[in-house]
Amino acid sequence: MDNELVKKIREFNRYYTVWLNVLTKGYLGTDFSWPESRTLFEIWLFPGINATELCEHLNMDKSYISRIISKFEKKGLITRELVLGSKGIKKLWLTEIGVEKAKQIDTNGDNQIIDKLKTMDDETCRKLCRAMVFIENTLREHEKGRN
Repeated sequence: MDNELVKKIREFNRYYTVWLNVLTKGYLGTDFSWPESRTLFEIWLFPGINATELCEHLNMDKSYISRIISKFEKKGLITRELVLGSKGIKKLWLTEIGVEKAKQIDTNGDNQIIDKLKTMDDETCRKLCRAMVFIENTLREHEKGRN
């Protein structure tokens, strides 16, 4: 691959992560980091998911997910339910507090994008979204070929 293309992609990635504020400690006005927010949100989207599945969904290290899950359990955001006959696999469920936090992340995420794009006209927003869909579809198709 052309070195200039690699540099452009990396430049975009650096810009976009800063633009989304994923590097801030209190992501989307919460007490969570970006990885913690994504983990909580994923448990909300997939009730009963287990830690191994979380690692696969988020492409995150098992020990890191384990630490996040333990933190969530201590804060009363999740509960774990042992799957009978599974040799230790536990399903993860959000508590009422966890659901409220996940809803806050969802609402704040929507509001963040609305705020960041408020000066952009509708046609430009549509073009931006088409470009994002193209990027996602292209990357997904490439991943299918690698697996």
